[in-house]
Amino acid sequence: MAGSPGSPATAGAASTSPPSVATQSAPAAACTADYCKPADWDTAPASTPLAAIRPFVEPLNVIISARSTVSLADVQQALGDWKAVSTASSASVAGIRVKCISAENANVSGAGYVPQAAAWRLGGCLHGNELSLSGDEDHVRIWHQAVPGAAPGAWLVAASYETMCIAPHGTLEPAVDDKAYAVLHPGGAYHCVDGGPGSLTTRHPSGYDDGAQAFVAAIAAAAKGKGWTLTEQVVSRPIASGSGTGEGGVPFSGTVYLLTITS
Repeated sequence: MAGSPGSPATAGAASTSPPSVATQSAPAAACTADYCKPADWDTAPASTPLAAIRPFVEPLNVIISARSTVSLADVQQALGDWKAVSTASSASVAGIRVKCISAENANVSGAGYVPQAAAWRLGGCLHGNELSLSGDEDHVRIWHQAVPGAAPGAWLVAASYETMCIAPHGTLEPAVDDKAYAVLHPGGAYHCVDGGPGSLTTRHPSGYDDGAQAFVAAIAAAAKGKGWTLTEQVVSRPIASGSGTGEGGVPFSGTVYLLTITS
């Protein structure tokens, strides 16, 4: 990941109009100029089509500060290879039919759990799922949070690397190991977070922490290309034991990357 925690990275003018997506009200307390402490630092428990994957939570591990003057839409455009994906669409990869992304819920405002406002995949739906065959598919789900005194608000992000996985015999394995089964069983392919059963972990042994670091590095490169200023800080979220667990028991740390992007 480029840049050290808390150090500014000078990376052009950008639109500051707020993105037209669903927003949440701010919590009554625990707010800074950057963001408000979310009611829950984890997403709500989510289920999958595969019995081998128990319901799981995922961590919010990146925050785009409310002090940013570059809009979320401009950040996504500058990222280039990171494409918006929808829960309503799917793609055929090597003959395997997979959804572009699933819906998850988070409570970043204290007003209850709501679905992600936006989702991006490295490579988009088609190429992103191609990357998932080798465990190299990074993606993010994004929730908006209103922050008092900061009209654009903050964006709270859950990032992770994943491998396309299947469970032909009740246990998880990478889909690349048995493509024929995956092709013949529509709906039987899912995404396992790298570091857990069914995943390829050579390059990304810690799917959540590695996914967040790679996403931050991509934003840093995009900011540099646009001439924006990126200030990066590391904040700690509470985890009782020092490490939480997400899908497939994959551990994640208490590290959250706080980014302020200004034009």
